[in-house]
Amino acid sequence: MQTRIVIAAIIAAFAIPYATAQTAYQAPHTWLGQPDLQGVWTNESMTRFERPSEFGDRLIMTEAEARESDSFTIFRPAMRVAGQPRTSFITTPPTGRVPAMKPGSEPDPRYYTLKPGELATDGPELQAVDDRCLLPIGNNAGPVMLPLPNNSNYQIVQTADHVVILVEMIHDTRIVRLNSTHRTDGVRPYLGDSIGWWEGETLAVETTNFPPEQIFRGSWRNLKITERFTRVADGRLLYRFTVDDPTKWDQPWAGEYEFRTAAGPISEYACREGEVSVPAMLHAARMRETEAAKKN
Repeated sequence: MQTRIVIAAIIAAFAIPYATAQTAYQAPHTWLGQPDLQGVWTNESMTRFERPSEFGDRLIMTEAEARESDSFTIFRPAMRVAGQPRTSFITTPPTGRVPAMKPGSEPDPRYYTLKPGELATDGPELQAVDDRCLLPIGNNAGPVMLPLPNNSNYQIVQTADHVVILVEMIHDTRIVRLNSTHRTDGVRPYLGDSIGWWEGETLAVETTNFPPEQIFRGSWRNLKITERFTRVADGRLLYRFTVDDPTKWDQPWAGEYEFRTAAGPISEYACREGEVSVPAMLHAARMRETEAAKKN
C-alpha cells in the first residue's frame, strides 16, 4: 500500500494542471456503478514516446509545431492532453526521455541468446514474437500501451470483477483482475500479471511478472508498471503510466497521453491465417543450407 501511495504522488505531480481543467466533467457510470471506460479507443499519433532533442525540455508544442505535425495525416494527429499538443508521452523526468540506468546496472537478458553457430532461422521457436503472432512489436499491447502507425485500437469491457482490454494488433487480450493479488506461482504470462482497483473515478492497474519476451527498456525481471485510466471528456480517456524497477533506475519515471474514440469497431487481425513470415524464413534458410551443402 505504501508503494501505491508513492506512485500516486508521482503521478499527481504532473496531473494537477489537467485535473484543474477538467473538474466540471462527470463521467458516465455502468450499471455496476463503475466509471464507464468501455468503448473502442485509439492512440495513434505522430507524437513520440520519447521527446525529440529539438524540443529540449518543452512539454507542449507551439501552435505552429502542432499544425505542422497534424498536417502529415488526419489519422495520427499530435497527441493532446487537456487540449495541449504534447512533444512526448514521457513527462517525468522533464527531459521527456527514458532516464539512464543507475551505475552498475545492466539490461535484463533477452529471452533467448543464440548459442555459438546457432541461427535465428534454425527453428520457429527462435523467431520474433511478432512473427509468431504472439505479441505486436513496439509494446503496442502494453503495458505501457504504445501506438504503432496502424491497428492501434483497443476495446475495453468491464465486469464486476474484471476489466478486459482487447488489442486489435495480433488480437491480444489483457485481463485485469479487480481487487485481487498478484500470482505467486512463478508463471510470467504474456502481457504480465495485471491487477486493478478503483480510485474514485480512476481505474488503477498494476502489472508485474513480465516474461522476458516482453522486455521493456531493458527491464522485465523486477519491472512494475502502474497505469491509470480516467474518462475526462466525451470521447477522451486519459492514460497515465509509471515505470518502476529499483534495480535499474533510482526513481520511477512516468508519462501520459489521451486515447480518443476510434473511428470504428475492432477489426479482425488474422495474424496466423495466411501468415507466411516464419515458414518463408525457415524455407529460405533450408534452401541456403542445401545450396551450401552442394558446394561442399
